[in-house]
Amino acid sequence: MNSPENISKTRQPSSRMSILLFFILIIVVVCTAAVAYLNSKGIDIKSISVRDVIANGFFIGDKDVYEVTGTLLRHEDSLNSEFEVHKSYIVRCTKNGIEYLDRNGEEQWIYPVSLNTPSVKTSGEYLLASGLESKDIYVLSGKERKWEKRLDYNIINANINSAGYVTVLHKGDRDKSAVSVFNKQGVFLFTKVLGETYAISSEVSPSGKEVLINCVDTSGISINTGLHLYTISGGIVSGKTFEDVIFPSIRYLNDDTIVAASDSAIYLFGRNLEEKWKKEISGKVFSLDIMKGKYAVFAYSDKGMIGTAGHVLIVDAKGREVADYKIGQDIVNIAANDDFIAVNTSKCVYFIDVAGRLRGSYTSDYLINEVKFLGSNEALAITKEGVIVLKMN
Repeated sequence: MNSPENISKTRQPSSRMSILLFFILIIVVVCTAAVAYLNSKGIDIKSISVRDVIANGFFIGDKDVYEVTGTLLRHEDSLNSEFEVHKSYIVRCTKNGIEYLDRNGEEQWIYPVSLNTPSVKTSGEYLLASGLESKDIYVLSGKERKWEKRLDYNIINANINSAGYVTVLHKGDRDKSAVSVFNKQGVFLFTKVLGETYAISSEVSPSGKEVLINCVDTSGISINTGLHLYTISGGIVSGKTFEDVIFPSIRYLNDDTIVAASDSAIYLFGRNLEEKWKKEISGKVFSLDIMKGKYAVFAYSDKGMIGTAGHVLIVDAKGREVADYKIGQDIVNIAANDDFIAVNTSKCVYFIDVAGRLRGSYTSDYLINEVKFLGSNEALAITKEGVIVLKMN
């Protein structure tokens, strides 16, 4: 016959096993509920990691759908103005000045400039103003003027990265295409003359260590694209030629990944321009942007048996498709911030999140040329009549 001491010793392992099984059951139930929740929100659990789920707050109880309101701020001569958003200000750039406006359209500050066909771009803390066939370039951070310079050549295009590095496309000796690079203090770094090829864009990597030059060669039977990487001091890193393709849009996702779009395909390239991921498109690619500094967002159309469908595809740096938002309208362009993607169809703006969920929409009385984010829950719709301040309430 077993003694009480023996009975307690034989029951102890059984009790521990029961407790362990209870916790395992709880974990299974929670995981099953989590998968069901993600599926109900249209999120493909196979395409995202646990880290993605936590980092993007898919379980945070935000409002599912926002009411989006719009206020039109009319501006005279809007057709000859360029609009941007910088540090929560609406920026209007004309040939005579860079104007900082509040959300009511009231002028807060103006910086005089002299530009033909003005262009204004922002990245991080910096704003860059230049002009087609102008020689002057201006770099600001909020209301602070960082530097300005009058160049010896006419500017064709200019770009600035989040670290303040500037690339300028212009003509070099004997009318050859050239790219010049400046650091965030406006100090000249180097110029590359591209021979028979023509530069269409250039960008400094987020770290400021490398320069990407995107150029085309039209001297032969076919049109070829050349991508060239240089160090920030002008040394050659790598280069690659792509036959019968042009990349109208190309961006750094991060230092190790470059995002590109041709008319009929979208790509991710590695730091040595090796192809990491590619998707052929049966329709047309309209636009691309970067979200949170780690997702590439592509807008394109896809031709099927029942017509053409618009898509907004979200892809991470490894080429995993995180979400695919489908819309039955043509897409003009998109814009992204850390929280939302604004999809412009010229008459409507749709706001979706990184999981591809529709969070709000706005229908305009005017044709919308472009959308830019003014804040986390605010955006700017640019029209020929002026700008519409959109607020997600």
